[in-house]
Amino acid sequence: MKIKGILGVIVIILGSLALTSCSNDGNKSPLNPDKPITVTLWHYYNGNIKESFDALVSEFNETIGVKEGVVIDSQSQGDVNQLATAVFDAANQSIGAAPMPDIFASYPDNAFRVNQIVDLVSLEAYFTKEELSSYRPEFLEEGRFLSNNQLFIVPIAKSSENLFVNKNYWEDFASSHGFKDEDLNTWEGIYNVSKTYYEETGKAFYSLDASANFMLEAAMQLGTEMFIYNSDGTVTFNLTKEVAEKIWSYYYRPYINGYYVKTGRFSSDDAKTGNVLAYTGSTAGAAYFPTEVTIDQQDVYKIDALALPYPYFKDGKKYAIQQGAGMCITKSDKAHEYAAAMFLKWFTEKEQNIEFAVSTGYFPVKNDALKEEILLNALEETSFTNPAIKASIITTNQMFQDYTLYNSKPFSGSYEIRVLLESNLYGKIVRDLETVVKRVAAGEDRESILDEMISNTEFEKWYQEILHEADLIMNK
Repeated sequence: MKIKGILGVIVIILGSLALTSCSNDGNKSPLNPDKPITVTLWHYYNGNIKESFDALVSEFNETIGVKEGVVIDSQSQGDVNQLATAVFDAANQSIGAAPMPDIFASYPDNAFRVNQIVDLVSLEAYFTKEELSSYRPEFLEEGRFLSNNQLFIVPIAKSSENLFVNKNYWEDFASSHGFKDEDLNTWEGIYNVSKTYYEETGKAFYSLDASANFMLEAAMQLGTEMFIYNSDGTVTFNLTKEVAEKIWSYYYRPYINGYYVKTGRFSSDDAKTGNVLAYTGSTAGAAYFPTEVTIDQQDVYKIDALALPYPYFKDGKKYAIQQGAGMCITKSDKAHEYAAAMFLKWFTEKEQNIEFAVSTGYFPVKNDALKEEILLNALEETSFTNPAIKASIITTNQMFQDYTLYNSKPFSGSYEIRVLLESNLYGKIVRDLETVVKRVAAGEDRESILDEMISNTEFEKWYQEILHEADLIMNK
């Protein structure tokens, strides 16, 4: 990002004067411009998101950083899972691990388990109450730990999930079968559309990107949170049979029957090749929605994007996931902690945060920036032209009004539980589909095999297995 003229420079420099009073205890800045310090920052951004983040880091270093004596050394650690592993290894001082960074991006689950090994800085030490009140409350509260009620995560940019649809292909199919966009509002509707599409084309209609999100949201939409936070500080896994049956019926069964499919790392990969017409994915991935479908080298078709709200159960409530890793500050020395807080305050100021957010599909985190008109105007000034970003902004802003945003609180074992939810049922689907292929090749009837796999007997077996695995995690 380039500084927008002389006025922009003046605003930034003047803003740095306010940041010099960063410490909440009123102490003077421990920084010395003649002896600059380096603050290491680890994140998981890649592609255009990394480019946007790096540009902002450079802007900080060249302005406020020069004035105050701070250099932010920003390093990508790969994807979010690789970052979580790298931070955890650094905290444990594992062989070959790099030293702990001064700042690291983290979801609450990983921040919690890291904080059990090394100390993190409570935001109250460097942020005033007034400063904290400027953030959207639920974005900020995501970083509060139950164990001590302290805030440890600065919200940087947030996302939810949309249903992204190949508008052109969907409209053709919908018009010929009497479907409307509203039929994609509910899980029941998506199931029915997908079944009809498969029976006509032999192909899947839909793909689901995040299994854990679906399972957590299914519980909330049906009125039963998957975790019970007990008064004594313990947490109980609470996957009821009613919720599990819904998950089985609207996740496992359609995948096994071929109505849903996921062959790539991300569901947008299947949308690019025409394997599916729709998928639920992060709003932060809107820029990756394809602008064309490539069937083969000779068949490439331009498509338009349709972004719809996250689906809900017909008799359930409108809940959607709140996600997007925030930033934690590692406890070290006064100068590095102070400089880290200074950067994070600057980064989440309206101008910087909006530009980062709209160019990536994320949403800014402060109340004064979360306005559709502001976001769309800012989008017009960027070089990012994927229309899915604009569609996602409009849809998600409406969701912020109509939906309840949800994120589970971190606890001992919550990171491992999320891994379980992400891999357990999807892993079973992958294995069972391989079994179907082998058994059909051996001469068995495909429909009979599928009936066996989606039976109540198999459901009970899976349900007891996941309860047992969760119990091992929660009580280890």
